[in-house]
Amino acid sequence: MVALSREAGEGTRDEKQLRAVLNALPMALLLIDQQGIVRYANYRAAALFDHARDTMPGRAVATLLPDATGEAWSRTCRAEPVDGHHACHDATALRGGGALFPVELLFNTLRLDGALYVVIAVNDLTGQRQAEQELAFERESMAHMSRVTLIGEISGSMAHELNQPLAAILSNAQAGLRILRRDPGDVTEIREILQDIVDNDQRAGEVISRLRGLLRRECRSFGTLTVNDLVHDAIRIIRNDLINRGVEYRLDLAVPFSRIHGDAVQLQQVLLNLIINACDAMADSPRRVLTVRTDRPVSGFIRIEVRDTGPGIAVERLETIFAPFHTTKPNGMGMGLAICRTLLRAHGGDIHAGNVPDGGGCFRIELPLLE
Repeated sequence: MVALSREAGEGTRDEKQLRAVLNALPMALLLIDQQGIVRYANYRAAALFDHARDTMPGRAVATLLPDATGEAWSRTCRAEPVDGHHACHDATALRGGGALFPVELLFNTLRLDGALYVVIAVNDLTGQRQAEQELAFERESMAHMSRVTLIGEISGSMAHELNQPLAAILSNAQAGLRILRRDPGDVTEIREILQDIVDNDQRAGEVISRLRGLLRRECRSFGTLTVNDLVHDAIRIIRNDLINRGVEYRLDLAVPFSRIHGDAVQLQQVLLNLIINACDAMADSPRRVLTVRTDRPVSGFIRIEVRDTGPGIAVERLETIFAPFHTTKPNGMGMGLAICRTLLRAHGGDIHAGNVPDGGGCFRIELPLLE
């Protein structure tokens, strides 16, 4: 340890070679004594923490790694290494100018002249964290673009659902005016008409709220969701589109009270994508039946199945169907299923494709249950 603390021009030939090797390493290295004082730092460490190399020895490790203090730090220093080294963990480091940055630390203990020291390898995670944030932003952007495309595909269904309560509001208002002209004292019937107007107004507001939710571009908003309610909401949005396409839908919801933790808008986007794909697959089929099922195949998970009665999925496509830019639609982007898988994995779930024995394709969503 004394040899490592000497200046580069001092020491034996072996000591100079050891310092040269340590200084040539691409990872920052620190040697810390039991008092939490830096006894050696290689060139990479000095550059990483933005200090002159000759000022690194004698510096308290807490001025470089603010997390490296307290009882937890002492236990780490005293712990015996596992398989030759301690496990990595993330921490926060401090540069000479006062800027904080994320790092990964790998500890090991070392005995020199009967004293215990800790060797710390420091890996700067700044670039990795920035790349992760950029990737997350790109994924959110693609998911948002997919939702906008989805709205275009189901706009007719949404408009029809919105027109129904608006037409009912107009009809009730006109009826109320007629009653007032005929018998202004008939308060009971007027009260019922006003309640109908309120109910239909709330229904129209819910339609608009769902539309705005799908068009939103924001961070995930996780909460407690009932799985069957998600299915009912998706069917409600696209019901008129199913009628226009001549598609009969069947719901087999076997888990009425099962709940999950997730983002309602994103999971609704996944279901709508799968339902639209199923409808497209049945476009040329004489029998068009969409089936949405929920069940609990294994403990701790819930499964949502979307089945169709189309020609099924070609075997060679089962391995690539979730790959980005893979599509069989003439105007498709090839991102719908890829985004579905990304969103589901962000929820701790997954999605699989297959065929059903009596014909047709099937997509199976699996999500962790909220116990």
